[in-house]
Amino acid sequence: MSVKHSLRGRIEVAEYRETGIPDYHGHPLIEALPDIMEDADVIRKIKNIKKFNPEERLLSPSKRRHCIERLRSFIIPLSHHIELQQDFSEMIRQGYLSRNIRTTDYIRRLRSVMLGFKDAEIAELEKERLFVPAPTSSGLAIIGISGAGKTTGINRILSLYPQIIFHPEYEEKQLVWIKIDCPVTGTVKQLCLGIIKEVGEIFGDMNYELYSRYKTDQLIPVLASMAMRYHLGVLVIDEIQYLSEAKSGGATIMLNFFNSLINMIGVPVIFIGTPKAKSLFSQEFRNTKRVTNQGSIYWDRLKKESSDWTLFLSQLWKHQWTQHEITFTEEFDKVMYEESQGIPDLVVKIFIESQKKAIETEEKLTPSLIHSVAQNQFKILQPALDALRSGNKEEMVRFLDIFLSESPGEILTNADRKELQNTFDLDVDRLLDEQQQIDGINEIIVWLMDAGFTEKTAREAAEKHKTEDMALWKALAFQEAISPNVDVVDTVSAPSNKKEARQNKKRSGLIAYINKETDRKKNKQTNYATLKAAGYIQDPREFLQLE
Repeated sequence: MSVKHSLRGRIEVAEYRETGIPDYHGHPLIEALPDIMEDADVIRKIKNIKKFNPEERLLSPSKRRHCIERLRSFIIPLSHHIELQQDFSEMIRQGYLSRNIRTTDYIRRLRSVMLGFKDAEIAELEKERLFVPAPTSSGLAIIGISGAGKTTGINRILSLYPQIIFHPEYEEKQLVWIKIDCPVTGTVKQLCLGIIKEVGEIFGDMNYELYSRYKTDQLIPVLASMAMRYHLGVLVIDEIQYLSEAKSGGATIMLNFFNSLINMIGVPVIFIGTPKAKSLFSQEFRNTKRVTNQGSIYWDRLKKESSDWTLFLSQLWKHQWTQHEITFTEEFDKVMYEESQGIPDLVVKIFIESQKKAIETEEKLTPSLIHSVAQNQFKILQPALDALRSGNKEEMVRFLDIFLSESPGEILTNADRKELQNTFDLDVDRLLDEQQQIDGINEIIVWLMDAGFTEKTAREAAEKHKTEDMALWKALAFQEAISPNVDVVDTVSAPSNKKEARQNKKRSGLIAYINKETDRKKNKQTNYATLKAAGYIQDPREFLQLE
């Protein structure tokens, strides 16, 4: 298996700090973490750029080229960095709440998790009898374009925390975080093996080869034991778009895997990927709120008029090694955005190469020079950047998928729409409207399936009642889904198993079924028992395929 070298962090010995938050008092795994930071501290620590020294402009051209290379690590904290750091800070501390090594909570949680894989019923009984704390973990998805700075951003935030903390007083090792890249082969099994290999390399006491022949469902208990043993704080999975439903054996297996990590084992998980990964959290992962209950961060291009764009470019512009310092103007703002399309990584690279070219010529930046460098030295990127104006519908769809996250229509000006309409007979508004309807249908299907309806029923109900008002659309679709279908029920043959029986009863609708259950009153059966018998309350073990 080919796995990239993963990010490594520092090692510390625990020093317990008072957090000032009563919920965290007496939790060694939380109190050993760095202090909760205010935004000003985060900005100061994430920022990564050496203060510019004007005297370096007197160096030789060759030496100045080396100075310009510093900009490749240029990081200015923007709104996404602040938001992500806040989410991370909350996730890791909340995830540790139910795993307190100072009390018996930790032992009870460990026993409950491992017992749950062997005998779920007994595990459930023990939870009630021994008051096993419920997991307090959550999931977060970071979706963004290539070059937006997602990976760099999360790496800088992880660097604010030690990776390993030793607790001599409790004789415990705390693995605060690990970050791995999803294997390009795209299977859950190889992802699991990648995590095991990473932990094995960190601590040196897990033989990766022993688990290479395990099946996916056999690897999950191994991960559970590992996560509990080393008190894993947060798992970060990058390049999640490589994960393939087909290669992994289906959406159910993938969903169950991530559910097990977050909801059973109790480890917060951060997923990072390009917009291509959005389908994993909307279509394949139909119960997406279970694996992204912390929410989602859409790390899109910088918008032309945004404060982030202004801050980013104005700070970058201060670092000029050409002999003539050029004042930043609206013309430079325009050409930099036109050539980069607001992609931070591309902005920096164009600025670097433009300065190198300027050193060879007039020793100053000009809009025409920047345009020339962008068009010539980044020629390979031009087809993607020009896709909206190409007239090729397939290229346009690919462009929307690669470069946009939330609102494709926002980057199209009226002039763009008119040109595409007149020149290529391409109705952009109609295409975007169709895509919006598809997104709406998928959202309602997810919503109805979370309510317990089959995918077929949910899809039929969603497609039958399309309307621009999402609240009304949901209400009509739900009404359609629960409406009784007597003809189907009357012609259904005797069910061969309990699952089929539950599905047959569902076809008659919830209200209709309860009205027919006259025996419930005679036997003093509770509403809960009636609904469970009807199949409206599903056994979680069966749903997670743990039996």
